Order: sequence, then structure tokens, then C-alpha cells
Amino acid sequence: MREVQAGQICAIGPRLLKKCSGQRFDLQLRLVDVFTLLVGSVRSHLGAQWPRRKVTAQSPLLICLCALVTLLAVSSRAYGQAISPEGLFRRARAASRENNYDQAEKLYRQILAIDSEILPARVNLGLACYWQHKSREAVSELQKALRVSPQEFSALLFSGLAYIDLGQYDRAQKALEQARQVSDSDPLLFWALGSLAMIHNDANTAVPLLERCTRLDPNNVRCVWLLGTACAILAYSGEQKPKVPGDYALRVEQTLRWVEQRQPASALFHVLKGDVLAARKLTSEALAEYQRGLQSDPHWPDIHLLIGSLLGIMGQWEEALAELKIQLQNYPDDTRAMVEIGSVYCRAGDYQTAIPILERAVARDRDSYEANQRLGQAYVALGKDALAVPHLERATRLNPDKSNPFYLLYRAHRALKQPEKAARALEQFERVRTRDLKNRR
Repeated sequence: MREVQAGQICAIGPRLLKKCSGQRFDLQLRLVDVFTLLVGSVRSHLGAQWPRRKVTAQSPLLICLCALVTLLAVSSRAYGQAISPEGLFRRARAASRENNYDQAEKLYRQILAIDSEILPARVNLGLACYWQHKSREAVSELQKALRVSPQEFSALLFSGLAYIDLGQYDRAQKALEQARQVSDSDPLLFWALGSLAMIHNDANTAVPLLERCTRLDPNNVRCVWLLGTACAILAYSGEQKPKVPGDYALRVEQTLRWVEQRQPASALFHVLKGDVLAARKLTSEALAEYQRGLQSDPHWPDIHLLIGSLLGIMGQWEEALAELKIQLQNYPDDTRAMVEIGSVYCRAGDYQTAIPILERAVARDRDSYEANQRLGQAYVALGKDALAVPHLERATRLNPDKSNPFYLLYRAHRALKQPEKAARALEQFERVRTRDLKNRR
């Protein structure tokens, strides 16, 4: 776990005393009680001569009193050091290095209870929450840090990662792009940006980002896997033409061998093989690989999403919905699962059921082509053409190389008695479809 260094954390004087623990207070109380008893015994010893009797420098009483005062001072100072921000910060970092993020979180919260303005503690608290999958708490703490220091790289990066986990992809993109302006040499940043591009099924955007990640961290297996998946889409799917020429099929084969050498029979290897087979439209073979991945690691994050998506393509509606609902149960904020569930309902002709979950998906991710296109399709099918138009128009802007939204726009404008707009949409549909047919020959 990466963390922000504490730097020099100053003592906080009176505020520390206000927030001292009951244990320290009790310790001081017990020592004061001892002092009171000692004074009482001195008075009893001196009797009527107290306090007139002269006490010399060599007096055992004075020596005893001085020793007691010293003991009180040393005890107070030692305990103060034990609960100082510096000491707590060292313990929190040690807990993080041991992956004990729950303990680290508690210690960082203690530091901030002493002094809420210690920025490294605030950032590291957000990181500790993130690694415990407490994404909402992580975002809350990291945003507090960014209000104090808007250019704090770790806070921007992990805010973006937490937003991805929460399915808030618009905010994730913004945070990650801001982090990139601060520093462009962190492999995790480029992995996150590449992942976000793949979430939106944009392999052309993902490839250079993931290539940068692998250059910065050549042994990052997950980055190599995701790059291999993006290359497979460009090599085999036919739905996305490479913007940069290259032998993507060769790169896919090299990636498969590279991953197999390092993680043979792992869930990651089976998922990569499934991704390649899915890109090649070998749906049954891809499904078998994903199921092997599930057997290897039942907790692989997106395995139910992948299986459910393929089952939906194969027309196995009930089995697909069962898998996708498991995904959404495990990850309630997964917009991709919402879109896939809505897509299954649309394929099954149940548009009325599809609309609410697709509306949720669009509300969370306005830049999802699939969510906008599917929601527009459902509205058109139910005769709600005015509601369909804005979503279909957004879909055409998000992916102008897809012909289907243009045809749905044509149908919607025609139903709304808008002949000019309908004719324009039909013309665009025919242009894109003709180009697709030429590219497939």
C-alpha cells in the first residue's frame, strides 16, 4: 500500500491536553494522590513547626519532593510521546505495511481527532478505507484532503479508483485526468485510465494507456491481461477498427503465452482466454473458459458479469439474469451489470422491465453508449419516442460508428411527425451501415 509521508508533524500543545485519554488522566490523578499523601505525612512529621521549620538543600524531605516532581514530569512526557501524532503515525504506517488496514484506519482517525489538519493522515485514512473496499468512506476522506490541497496526487488517484468501484465513471474520469496533470509517471494511474476506457468498451483509447502502464511496470500481470483483451477486440471483433495500425492478433498470442508462463491455470489466464474467444465470436468456448475461471477463483471480481453477458447473447435469459443479479448483489454500484440486465430484458422483448434499471445505469454513467442505446430502444419499442430521442442522440455522439442508434432515431422522428429529422437520421444510418459492410469484406 502506498502512503503519504508524514513529514514534520508539530506538537499541538493545549489541544493534546483537551483530547488526552482517561488513562493518562488517571495516571496523573494517582501521582497527585501520592504527592498529597506525602505532603500530609510531612506536615504530620513536622507538626506545629509546619511550615515555619527551615528546609535545607540537603534535607531528605526536599530531595524526596524534587524526585517526586521529576517523576511526575517524566511520566507525563513519556505518556504524551506515546499518544503523539508522530508515534501514532509510525504505528499506522507499520499496520499498513502488514496489510492491517483496519488497525491503520483506527490509528489515522486517532491522529485526526488530535489534529484534523494533518493532511498526510487524512490522505492515508482515505487509502486505508479504499483497501478495505469502503469506497464511500474513502471518497469522503480524500475529498476533504483535496479541499485543502487540490493537487494532492494520491488523493486524486485513489478518488478516481474509488469512484470506479462506485460506478461513478464521470467523476472517476475527472479525478484521474486531474491526477495525470500532476504526475504522468505512475503505472496505477494508467491502469485505472485504461480500465475506465475498457469499461466503456473503447479499446482504441485503452491500448496506449495500458501500454504506458506496462512500460512503467513490465511485470504487472493484470495490466498485461487487460492490454491483451483490448488488442483482441481490435484484432477480432470487427466492431472497433484500430486507429493505430498494428498486428494485434500477434500481440494477443504473445500476451497469452506471457500470462500462461507466469500464472498457468489461474483465473486470470482463463479470463484472458475467454476474452479472446469472446472477441472472436466463439461464444460457447469463451463461456467454458469463464466457467473455468470461476472454478479457479469464485471471488474473481467480474466473473458473474462475464458469464451472464455471454448467456444473454446465447438467449439463455433466466441463466443470464441469475448470474448478473449475483454480480449486482456483490457489487451494488456496478453500472455494467445494470446495463447487461437491461440488455437481457430488451433481447427478451421485456422492455417495460428493462427501463427502470437502464434509467439507473444512465443516471450513474451518462457516457455509457450501451445504456443510452438500450434505453432509447426500449422507449421506441413502447411508443415513448419523445423520451427516446435524447438518449439515442447521445448514443450517436458517443459512438458515431454504430448504425443502430441512427435507425432507432429515424423511427422515433418518424413517429413524432418530424420528417426532416427522420430523413437525416436514415441517411446517416445508411452511410454508417454501408461503410461497415465494406470494412467486413
